[in-house]
Amino acid sequence: MPCTELYVRLGDEEVLVLDCRDPEDWDRYGLHIPGALWMPFEEILRDAEVLPDDELIVVCGCSPDGSDARRACRLLNHKGLNAVCLDGGLQGWITHGLPTESHLSDASAGGLC
Repeated sequence: MPCTELYVRLGDEEVLVLDCRDPEDWDRYGLHIPGALWMPFEEILRDAEVLPDDELIVVCGCSPDGSDARRACRLLNHKGLNAVCLDGGLQGWITHGLPTESHLSDASAGGLC
């Protein structure tokens, strides 16, 4: 899904942004897409059934080729969920100048990837 399409749909109750970055990336890069649910890949493997039956927009780590996001999407789709990857991931989102939220209390968010 293109970043600009997701931006238009951010308030849609049928869409859930699923941030699958590993804990190290989550802590290192203290920004996320507004309203995103953080659920690392290992947690998806274990607990995917707790996710709602919404359209899931998957944002992952810093794999330049997007392979981490595609891996998470394949797993979610295999479990019967409707999942698509966000084009360009979080870096693409930021490059488009779209809004982010910080999940770090006092530390400043470092650069991405």
